Amino acid sequence: MNTATFYHEAQTFLEQIFAMLVAQKVVLEKHWHIDHLCYRAASLQSYENFKKSFASFADLLIESDVNGRPIATYKLRKSVHFEGWSIDVVELPAPKPGKVTIEGFEHLEVVSDLTFSELKERYPHCEFNESGLNKDFNQELEINLGALAIKFHPLSLESVVRLEKKSSVYKAIKESQVLKVFRAYDPRIVGTFPLDLDVPGSDVDILLSAADMDSLHNNLQQHLSSYADFTVRRTAVSGVDSLVASFKFYDVPFEIFAQKTPTAHQVANRHFLVEERLLCHGGPTLLRKVQGLRGDGLKTEPAFAAALEIKGDAYAELLSLQQLGESQLRALLC
Repeated sequence: MNTATFYHEAQTFLEQIFAMLVAQKVVLEKHWHIDHLCYRAASLQSYENFKKSFASFADLLIESDVNGRPIATYKLRKSVHFEGWSIDVVELPAPKPGKVTIEGFEHLEVVSDLTFSELKERYPHCEFNESGLNKDFNQELEINLGALAIKFHPLSLESVVRLEKKSSVYKAIKESQVLKVFRAYDPRIVGTFPLDLDVPGSDVDILLSAADMDSLHNNLQQHLSSYADFTVRRTAVSGVDSLVASFKFYDVPFEIFAQKTPTAHQVANRHFLVEERLLCHGGPTLLRKVQGLRGDGLKTEPAFAAALEIKGDAYAELLSLQQLGESQLRALLC
């Protein structure tokens, strides 16, 4: 596959899948992030061949073994553009052993600011595959579209890759089992590590949502009190009843923040979503600016505001950008 063929096939795939979405009355909000496309290989040999081809127009971010098969993730040197969205990450999985796989683009994945329940309520007529909700990390909800599909997940693939590359942090997240233990509370990882903006002393930030805060308080005590430096406190944040727990695992600091508000709608997640998109469009230049400001001691939101020369309250201003479409975000970066 050469460069021209890849981009032609990507456009054809996007035209097909969006036509299917229109037929299913599925509308993607302009502020949602189509973070990657998935291109499937039919055999291990074709997977290796595609890796060589992709290297001519994309950079390998990571190749990982997932359930016994390799999956390569690439950052495109030129984004795929479609109806106002720009997509610059492609996932290339090898086929599962014993499974017949049709070669070519198969699905796209989206980061939205809705809960999975809200997505199902918004599209009640769609056929959902909910098997991805059983994952401990970065759960996904799939809408089946025949041979094609669209999947929704909380973290972009590039953010997942950034976490995986921070091996000690990623190991601490997995082996602490905090995401598994508190899966019923819709955990979401946000903050600096998935954005590659961490500095010495940064926490792994995890959001939880609980209808019964007293019960969650007891569960935090029960499951985490044996970990180093464990504390938990009840507090009000902007007038909202909240729980904040902290601990260390393998010397990696964690902070858990919980409210009754669904994690998708919590302010910390909305800040994270817009920061993730800004870094996607701002590229290495914006990343280096924000990293430098973080290194100088600024918190994440003030660092973004300073890098973008945004005046006023950094937290409120960043939040106001969260529902802007891609063209409006890109205009901030000009």
